[in-house]
Amino acid sequence: MSIQEYAERFKRMRVSGPHKVCMLLAVLDLARAGLLRQNRIVYGPALLERYSGFFQAVRLPNQHPNPNLPFFHLRSALTDGQSSFWHLAPVLGREPAVSAMTTAPSPTATLNDIAFATLDEELFDLLQAQESIDALGDALARHWFQQGLGDLDAAVGAATQISRYERVLRDGPPLTPAVPLPPRAVRDPAFRRVVLESYDYRCAATGLRVVLNDNTEAMVEAAHIIPFSESQDDDPRNGIALTPNMHWAMDRNLIAPGPDFLWHVSRALDDRIPDFRVFAELEGRSIFKPGELRRIPRCSPRPAGRRCRRPGRSRSRRSRYQAPAGHGGSATEPEPTARCAPAR
Repeated sequence: MSIQEYAERFKRMRVSGPHKVCMLLAVLDLARAGLLRQNRIVYGPALLERYSGFFQAVRLPNQHPNPNLPFFHLRSALTDGQSSFWHLAPVLGREPAVSAMTTAPSPTATLNDIAFATLDEELFDLLQAQESIDALGDALARHWFQQGLGDLDAAVGAATQISRYERVLRDGPPLTPAVPLPPRAVRDPAFRRVVLESYDYRCAATGLRVVLNDNTEAMVEAAHIIPFSESQDDDPRNGIALTPNMHWAMDRNLIAPGPDFLWHVSRALDDRIPDFRVFAELEGRSIFKPGELRRIPRCSPRPAGRRCRRPGRSRSRRSRYQAPAGHGGSATEPEPTARCAPAR
């Protein structure tokens, strides 16, 4: 089946709001970012973050995102009676429950009962080419959003730039100084997506994993091991997932991942002070590593030409961190802690 034929099938969806269209746009954007290598669409953060962005661009004041509903109802037959291009794969043992379902009453029910969705194999094959993704996305948006198309066009345009850079970070050759970098509004979300997904949204220091709000919000942030201002390096191996407090501490050289894949803590943090213990207790503990070997952070001593540096003063002017009143101690100027850097 051709691009034109699937574009026509998209027009024959049973639609009562922007939900199904936004969910399909999110799937197309997953493919654009290189995240649809297998024909399985998981109800998780990568999909739902994109869905939320498109939905917010076109929603009316009385409409709510409810992503579980389009994820389920895209399986419905088209207006001409033909079967859908969207299929649901039940969780093992939940096949009777999914067959009996007439809707997905909640995100929890979706996660408990549906393992993933799949597309027609022909449609999946088309989505391996960027030209097909762009053509189907344009046809989908222009048919269903004649009004308010400007807002959607802006959202799709921004999402396209981010996902293309995300694909470069995920699959492309290493970035070189000769390659001009996109603006920060494109770089930051692309880097964040690749790094957080690599760590499965888990803090590399504490192991904490908290994903909320229909799987669209995670507690962790993507941090550059060598600050971007110094390295101009968005390679995902220069990234690490950290909770906000750990990110703050690493930026100020209070903690750092070493080439031994252990955490190192500045002696400025006195472990006798209760407020400092959450950081001090990291000393000598292993980094929670990414699931893929190719995403292992670049603080490994193994790659040739790499070495560990010991930065001097903290990059923050607020580096003289005082202990809360009543504790009788303070963390003065942090002593150097190990962080990775390219050999110079």
